[in-house]
Amino acid sequence: MAANDTFTVAIELGSSKVSVVAGRKEPDGGINILAYLQEPSNNFIRKGRINNVDKMTQFIKSMKERLEKQLKMTVGQVYVGIGGMGMHTVANKVERDFAESVKITEETIESLKRENLQARALNSDILEVIPQEYKVDTQTKADPIGMIASHITGNYLNVTAASSARAQILECFREEKIGIAGTPISILSLAMDLTHEPERRAGCVVVDMGAETTSVAVYNNNFLRHLAVLPLGGANITRDLATVFNLSEEEAETLKCKYIAAAMDPTDVENHSDIVFADKRTVRFSEFFSVAQARLEEIITNVENQAKEGCTKSLVGGFILTGGMSQMKGIESAFKEFAKDSKVIVRQNLPIQVRAKGEFNSNATFNAVISMLDKNTANCCYGPLDQQGQLFSGIEDAGEGRSSTTKTAEEVTSTTTVFPGNATGQPAMPPITSTTAPAGHDTPTATPQEPTPAEPENPKKSSKFSVGFLKRGWNKIAEMLSEDPEE
Repeated sequence: MAANDTFTVAIELGSSKVSVVAGRKEPDGGINILAYLQEPSNNFIRKGRINNVDKMTQFIKSMKERLEKQLKMTVGQVYVGIGGMGMHTVANKVERDFAESVKITEETIESLKRENLQARALNSDILEVIPQEYKVDTQTKADPIGMIASHITGNYLNVTAASSARAQILECFREEKIGIAGTPISILSLAMDLTHEPERRAGCVVVDMGAETTSVAVYNNNFLRHLAVLPLGGANITRDLATVFNLSEEEAETLKCKYIAAAMDPTDVENHSDIVFADKRTVRFSEFFSVAQARLEEIITNVENQAKEGCTKSLVGGFILTGGMSQMKGIESAFKEFAKDSKVIVRQNLPIQVRAKGEFNSNATFNAVISMLDKNTANCCYGPLDQQGQLFSGIEDAGEGRSSTTKTAEEVTSTTTVFPGNATGQPAMPPITSTTAPAGHDTPTATPQEPTPAEPENPKKSSKFSVGFLKRGWNKIAEMLSEDPEE
């Protein structure tokens, strides 16, 4: 096949939009963008998961036709980035004793990995396994092959998600006769490009702040230590404002983007002019701000809890924020205040050379797809439009460095490991915490917290955020909703 007949297609299923890119990785490592499109997805994807199969299938059909028109080639398969509510990591240990000291071989390690896959979790799939350090007798090693030992413990971090989430994706693409070249985990692919090796070694948290979900990936000693996708995002703030002040979500979103910053000086909040709604009603800015601020505090607090779950040591690399909500003015200051971490960085630029026409990715909304194209390079072209290639044929997977065969949805589903029960006794993702929220909102159930420690002898200076704003925010929500229980 000629060079101009090869390309790779990657798709990210976001809660607010679906992003699709067809590109070709060049010998110098750069990516030549051949075609791309982006469409709103809030009518068929909710919190990163498909909630309307018919509309998702219609989108796939339209997407395929539009890409093929731009490429003048047939799209036979695609990479689909996996994410969404409920994805998290579960730690697992596999131990092996030997009658006498033996040399640890590659076969030994592969045997441990196979046993790890027997870990069971009800109605869940293991999407990816992240090996951690191995304990060889009394030593801890990242690579134990060649060592002599009588005991070895393999530590693994299994990335899991509900079986139904992946099955729905496979079914939608099967309906349109499009193969699945692979299902990379979006946040992990993106995190490797947004972080530097010294940051992952020192300890850092990558936070992808989306519309309806916030993905948190914690690294330490150059290993992924924890991953969780929280069902909270910028759309929650919009819905709160719409509900409390009886606005359409469109107007609430416009006002949020125009007036709300993640961090504001209390004096500026109190002195700000009133907000005028489209129907000529007015509201004090402090009331409007406090509702948004209360939800934002909840999101940041839950991110901090996940960071602590992944690493109890100091995270020298700090928090690295990305995603649409990370572009909110003052987000760095808000994280520093609420999460009490001295280092917070908003990072949008990828270290990948991209060649494209026009304003492609000027707002960084294609970052996850570009990152997937950088690491997964199987040819998704099945020939010219008038010569339909055979679907599901063997291909060379350059991204993995091995020959692979793309399977139908039925074949993939039949070989997927499903885990009924948690035989390992490992804990699931820690429950996320929540303050009192408006009735009917998609807010996690409150989790009992540790007693508040006594005030230190040298207390910190007063917060620039007024506790009164937050209390007034939730009180305002409760007051407005109590006036109309069916709101």
